[in-house]
Parts: sequence; structure tokens; C-alpha cells
Amino acid sequence: MKAMAGAIGQDWQLRGPPDRQWLARCMKVGGAGRRLIVLAVLAAVLETFAAANLALAYFLVIVEQPGSNLAGFVPTMAIGSVPFLVTAGLLASIIRRRLTEPGPLPRHTVVELRVVSGFGLPIMIVGGYWSGLLAALLGFNQGSGVSVPLTIYLFTFLGAIIVDGVTLVVALATRTRSSETC
Repeated sequence: MKAMAGAIGQDWQLRGPPDRQWLARCMKVGGAGRRLIVLAVLAAVLETFAAANLALAYFLVIVEQPGSNLAGFVPTMAIGSVPFLVTAGLLASIIRRRLTEPGPLPRHTVVELRVVSGFGLPIMIVGGYWSGLLAALLGFNQGSGVSVPLTIYLFTFLGAIIVDGVTLVVALATRTRSSETC
């Protein structure tokens, strides 16, 4: 322990004591990076569940209403589901790539998470709300089989939007390590 303290003291004599910004940068990378990855995983999972529940609700509307065809509901279902699936897929690819890279969270990963969350969030809000509202108007009758996946969609939709928004905020607040080593 004394040897380590002596080595740190000698290092400080050569370079001087670290300033507060240097210390904050070095400490912030680990915790914020882990939080960001965990939030991105949670966002991808919730977005996938939201898309699956919306598709299930539309399929149950088609099954319960005789004479309705799948081709009439596919565009509406795609407008609501595809933004969730594309955003979840992009987040999953970023996470997979991050798990294969050793070391601290690289700057390009944080920038990619910012871009994916920033562009995906408004599209998911508009498309998911519009498609969910139409599904509710089509088949939300009391005792209907559509009501269960539609209710689950409501909560997964809100959860995915909130977690993606929090992911965006954390990605914007995360500082990446500069070229200076800790």
C-alpha cells in the first residue's frame, strides 16, 4: 500500500495533481456508460414488446371481424410497428458491437445511441400513437380479445417512449473519455 501511495506521489510530482475536470471525466465514463447500455437494452426490449402487442391486436381485430382482410390493416400496423422494430434493431446492433469492444465506452457508441434515440423517438411517438388509436377504435369492445393485447400495448408503448427518452437524455449527458488517460 505504501509503495502504491509512493508511486502516486511521484506521479503527481512529475505531472502535478489532477484537476477536478480530469477526475470527473475519468470517474464518469464507467458508471454512465453502464447505465447507458442498460437503458438501451431495456428500450430495445420494450420497443420489441410494443411492436409485438400492436401486431397481435391487429391480428385479433382481423380474426374477430368476419369479412375484414389482412391487406387493409397491414399499412396501419406497419406505421405503428416498424418504427419500434427499426429502433430496437439499431439499438441491439450498437449494444452487440459495444459488448465485443473491450474498455471504456467509446465516443462513437455514445454518438450512435444519441442519433438512434433522437431520430427514433418522435417517429415512434407519432406512428405508435396513431396506430394504437386506430386499433382501439376498431376493436376495443368490452369482452373482446383485442382488449388484452391493446391494454398491454398501451403500457409497453408508454414504457418504450419513456425509456427511450431517458436513454436519449443520458446519452446527451454522458461525457466520453478524451485522449487523456486516467
